[in-house]
Amino acid sequence: MTDLAALLQLADAAFPAGGFGHSFGLETAIVEGRVHDGASLRAWIESYLLDGCATLDGAAMALFLRDRAALEPLDNRLAAAQPNAEIRRANAHLARATLDTYLAMGIGGHAVTVDGAIAGTNDSAADAICSYRTAIAAGRCAGIHALAAALGYRAIGAAPAVALQAHGTTIVTACASVAARAVPLGQREIARIRWTLRGAIGTFGARALAAHGIDDLRASATDCEIDGLRHRRLPARLFAS
Repeated sequence: MTDLAALLQLADAAFPAGGFGHSFGLETAIVEGRVHDGASLRAWIESYLLDGCATLDGAAMALFLRDRAALEPLDNRLAAAQPNAEIRRANAHLARATLDTYLAMGIGGHAVTVDGAIAGTNDSAADAICSYRTAIAAGRCAGIHALAAALGYRAIGAAPAVALQAHGTTIVTACASVAARAVPLGQREIARIRWTLRGAIGTFGARALAAHGIDDLRASATDCEIDGLRHRRLPARLFAS
């Protein structure tokens, strides 16, 4: 059974600390006026979640959690699918921060000591976290936040469907937080939008679980991808990517 307290902590959009520094293109749409109220925000998030994330990062999470694809080939495929160098760097930063935080917390049995050494048991979940961390450091993997998240959910025993629901909720919450500051929108409006996206989060999980193999990974959120590519050219930015 999944540890509910652990699940809620890993599904927090502020985990690891600093995750709110990325907009993944939403800030471009806000600055250009295409996202300016609750309805337009909901439409952007839904497209990003279902057309961009569900069949790419979400599907990769589902394949890994169901033992249908290995971590390193999934990392390589997702990195190749992202044309935006700045978002690739942001993704890698979040992946490294997430893995390091897992180790500091002792998820899976290992913990990082004061001198940076790794101590603990030879637990398979912790070994997988350490292996991915090593692969990123060695340059064999680019570092994908969704895959790092999947390792954490597996370590706490979350079923694939539960892990995907949690990750979809994280995406929605992170985007809503960007809009709360950049549009800006009030707390009640943000809460209402998040609540109305519950169905989209369920669809996110269903679309992700529909993937049967690595060749099923794809994305079609073209407008969101263009927003991400153009983000670095904004005259002033609140967010890193």
